[in-house]
Amino acid sequence: MILVMGATGHVGSKIATELLSQGHDVRVLARHIPDPEKFYGADIIEGDANSVDTMMHALKGCSAAFVMIPPNAKTIEQRYYANKIGEVIAEAIEEVGIKHIVNLSSAGADLESGTGPVLGLHDQESRLNDIAGLNIVHLRPAFYMENLILEIPTIIAMDKIFGIIPEDAPVDMVATKDIAARAVFLLTNPTFRSHNVEYLLGERTLTYREIARVLGQTISKPTLEYAEVPDVELKNYMIGAGMSENMADALLELDHAASSGLLAASYARNKENSTVTSIEKFARTTFLDAYNQALTAQNSRRSSSSSFEAHP
Repeated sequence: MILVMGATGHVGSKIATELLSQGHDVRVLARHIPDPEKFYGADIIEGDANSVDTMMHALKGCSAAFVMIPPNAKTIEQRYYANKIGEVIAEAIEEVGIKHIVNLSSAGADLESGTGPVLGLHDQESRLNDIAGLNIVHLRPAFYMENLILEIPTIIAMDKIFGIIPEDAPVDMVATKDIAARAVFLLTNPTFRSHNVEYLLGERTLTYREIARVLGQTISKPTLEYAEVPDVELKNYMIGAGMSENMADALLELDHAASSGLLAASYARNKENSTVTSIEKFARTTFLDAYNQALTAQNSRRSSSSSFEAHP
């Protein structure tokens, strides 16, 4: 049996479905699973990762597990939240005695300051490494390409992607399916020993100027541009979208770490950590699908609104 935490997330869902397609015994854990049929054949546990009892129940009988700290954009103190759940995960792993863990971390997790939400993952790597006899791989991916989907509303409305990272600053981005593919390999071939770190950096290093060009060409918006904005403007946008002020500040700090080169200075790109999905392929598949769905939803809302106005 293999446990997959975060089974409804970008990475966990892909890991779980691929393991199931390969015929493995899979247990999935998430706070809520709205579509259980997606994980047909899996042992499904709906529960809070902040409960030691829930985590121990999920880990029992498993030969390997994919673990992660579930994101929470609304938490009022991000590092405290990450450490609280991280301690629960570590305690459950130690109590159950499972010996092979794949831990979702992040590029920059080796750094002790200046990386916003990644600091909680830095703490978690250290915490898990302290468990006697545990064999673990910490996956340290770069920024997720899927985060670009969050830019679709402003792309539709204004032909722009907004951010604080300079448009020509080097940025590494990886498709979550490539993270999942590596996790699946490790979980089904648990020959790793002691403590290991693997970076997953995407097909090549990009810039936001290039990203905007590729996305714009793909969605037939050749005028799409990346626009650098002040910190306060992006922070207000994130808070307006429902994010806590603390999380918004943490993400701004992470973007500054990318802008200054602090993140990239902690790793070196090579053949092993360069993954297969290019920004062009991501744009033609995942991004284009999400963009078209957003356009369809917008047109449906407009149609409903026009119908209502025409028939008071």
